Amino acid sequence: MTKPLKVIVCTTPVRDKAVRFPPIGALSVLNYIRKNNDFVQAELYNIDVLRPSREEVIEHIRTFHPDVFGISAVVSTAYAYTKQLATDIKAMFPDTIVVVGGNGAAAANVLLENANVDICVLGEGEVVFNNVVNRAVKTRHIPDFQDIPGLAILDESGKLLNTGYEAQMKAEELWDIDFADLEKTGSLENYIYPLFDGDHPVNAVFGKDPRTYQPHRRDKKIAWLDCVKGCVARCTFCHRWDKGIRHIPVDILMQRLEYLIEHYNVGVVAIHAETFGADKKWLAEFLDKIKKYDVLWAAGGVRANTLNADWVRRIRDAGCNSISYGNETGSPKMLQIMEKKVTLEDNYRSMKEAVDVGFFMGMQFVLGMPGESDETVRETIDYIKYGTTLAPTQNPDNFAMGYAQALPGTPLYEYARHKGYIGRSTDEEEDYLIRVSNHDAMDASVAINYTDTPKLRWLAWRPLISIEVYYNYIQTFGLAHYFKVLMGDIEFLGGGSGSTPSVAKSILSEHMNTLLAGKSPPMSVFFKLLRSDKPGLTYVIFPVLFYRLRRFVTLLQFLKIAKTEGLNPAINLGWEYLVHHATKFFNKSFTYEYKSLRKIVDNDLAEISTDGAEMAPVRQGR
Repeated sequence: MTKPLKVIVCTTPVRDKAVRFPPIGALSVLNYIRKNNDFVQAELYNIDVLRPSREEVIEHIRTFHPDVFGISAVVSTAYAYTKQLATDIKAMFPDTIVVVGGNGAAAANVLLENANVDICVLGEGEVVFNNVVNRAVKTRHIPDFQDIPGLAILDESGKLLNTGYEAQMKAEELWDIDFADLEKTGSLENYIYPLFDGDHPVNAVFGKDPRTYQPHRRDKKIAWLDCVKGCVARCTFCHRWDKGIRHIPVDILMQRLEYLIEHYNVGVVAIHAETFGADKKWLAEFLDKIKKYDVLWAAGGVRANTLNADWVRRIRDAGCNSISYGNETGSPKMLQIMEKKVTLEDNYRSMKEAVDVGFFMGMQFVLGMPGESDETVRETIDYIKYGTTLAPTQNPDNFAMGYAQALPGTPLYEYARHKGYIGRSTDEEEDYLIRVSNHDAMDASVAINYTDTPKLRWLAWRPLISIEVYYNYIQTFGLAHYFKVLMGDIEFLGGGSGSTPSVAKSILSEHMNTLLAGKSPPMSVFFKLLRSDKPGLTYVIFPVLFYRLRRFVTLLQFLKIAKTEGLNPAINLGWEYLVHHATKFFNKSFTYEYKSLRKIVDNDLAEISTDGAEMAPVRQGR
């Protein structure tokens, strides 16, 4: 070969702002192909951080003229951007091979048939993408790649082929990245950044820990450290490519930590793990060794049945600042639907044990899975009330309530296809993927109501939860303390309850003394917030008023829809609500047994006759 094979691996923008979490998959793939080839000229194009215009992207690609273009579509909400990008590439360079990896590749049938994508990588991408690069030296004819495991492609006749899965990498090989790739793109500062902004930590969680303010941490930076890949569970709303769970050896992790400390002055680490703490032998070694570095760290991906009180204390003693549980729900019925493999008692116990040792705990929930009802929502409200009042340091607004979002490769997605929420044809699947592109699970405008509850009431659940939780906190600790805690976190985070920093800070700073005195601001502020693009702030700033109006929260949603979407849509939803209530005594609220949604899809729903066998393993996940 007379000239190097030119390869781009790019990220995609899937939110309005770049995510803080590094593009670990793209970086790992890039470093792997460099280490295993001496004929590759490869670069990272970090579109998520750089946010170039479409014209700038086209010019960049035209100048580089890649032979292989890899798109790291980490979630399926990147579909619309991925399709546009692939289409632009093919218009310039028809012979460039466009490869999509990441969880977005679970929509392989749509990407290959509708989006100008040549190859989808199924599962772990390092070895598979490297094999694609090697084959691209000899041929650009896609059917010639069908002997490479881990791919979905189209054959000569346009039929989808699934070549199976490549063997998984060894744990010690996982997430071996080169930070120079981030430095070259000018995006390193998005992922490794100062702990303090002025006098305040940039992260409210670390701001709650007195250890953060120790003098030797004043100039330290925050970074991520990835340590565990895979999960011990298969939640029915969660897509996963990887079987089992692999823990990177602790000695390798400590070498990577030392690199961050020495090269970037890192003193605070966000530990990333799909499941943290499941292997107690690994955990004991990890705690013993990380403690010696005197770094503060936060652990995500902890399961409620994984740690007991002793382990929680040991984690805290090793420098951990917080642990994050994926609680998802306060209802035992919904835990079964989600296939969480934890009990409600686990959720209650784990939250109390964490708060008891001084952890500042947030909570995360998925709202609106099939079978959700007023009853199950009430159980979740009770659980959040419990968790937010375990200690006065708890923030009554520090819980995330996202709608169930169907992602390809999950039982929820297949349930939605069976029940007609998404549609069964490739074109209908694409319509759905375009509709949810660049929208997160908090966005009610694109969320789907998978329940038997009327949409108007379904929309009322989230504000009702907030109203009930805020008021319960006020009853426990008082209104002045409520505002004091909220303002403290808004100061650190730059916003609150989904507000933009400018809105939250301007409102609070203008009326700070009033709020700290435990009084609500004047009603002029109420109407100002209602007219703003963040009307949800009214629930936060006027918690007592909205508690008194809680029985009318469904009516408030009716008025909101009438204002934002028009009177006719509001009337239609209102009529649906009235008919439902008039006939609810004759209707069964949930037609299936409360069990794993996977079992409902596999055992209780008929097969979709038009589905090809090649996509079956991808649709089922692993």
